[in-house]
Amino acid sequence: MLNKGISLKDQVAVVTGGGAGIGRAICMALGAHGAKVLVADMALQNAEETASMICAAGGQATAVQVDVTNAADAQAMIDKAVRLFGRVDLLYNNAGICTVSEIEKMPEDWWDKIFAVNCKGVFLCSKAAIPQMKKQGGGRIINTASQAGKGAIPKQVHYCATKAAVIGYTRALAMELKDTGIRVNCFCPGSVMSDMTLREAQAVYELDGIEPEQSLKAWQADIPLGRWVTPEDVADIAVFLASDYAAYMTGQAVNISGGQTMN
Repeated sequence: MLNKGISLKDQVAVVTGGGAGIGRAICMALGAHGAKVLVADMALQNAEETASMICAAGGQATAVQVDVTNAADAQAMIDKAVRLFGRVDLLYNNAGICTVSEIEKMPEDWWDKIFAVNCKGVFLCSKAAIPQMKKQGGGRIINTASQAGKGAIPKQVHYCATKAAVIGYTRALAMELKDTGIRVNCFCPGSVMSDMTLREAQAVYELDGIEPEQSLKAWQADIPLGRWVTPEDVADIAVFLASDYAAYMTGQAVNISGGQTMN
């Protein structure tokens, strides 16, 4: 049988944190494979830029501003996708934040905020999308976790905890929805060269006096395949998980780490 590649034609995708970095790469890849994309981000201008890029490349996309920690915003996001495109086939819970601090010095509100975005946001957006997916007879929920959820990173205890929670949430929700036609998976990127990583290197400098370039060089040296993960590497797996090629996968936490994480 001739392999014509992955087509997501007529699929409707909602991507949170779609205004930059991994989220933008996922949106662009989904659009390139034929999906209609609702680009959701706290920064509306960034979301609009991503949507414009998809449209300029011949795809279909629109933008929406959303605070994933707000239940009304999450519901309005899903409602907009249904109003514009008629359905929601793919929900990418990608929005996330990271800060760097020793646990003894970490402000309580840092802990609360990172759990609100990285965990509560995943819960609220899923909760909003699941009734529509059940009504359609199925769908896919794909969460952005991290290798940090399978390992340990000093001065990022709170981030590691949230990503471990996302992995556990993914597995449990996959079991809960196993009879609904909704598949739930997550991916665990390794060291991605992104604005977030640059901010982390700067934070390490401010805490420990290690030059950002030195931190970045050391972090890259820990990757067995020898280079940084790119947003496009992650987007490729995001497209795969959205496709029928992954039809028999659910509850999985897929590593995208160049061998840095193997469990």
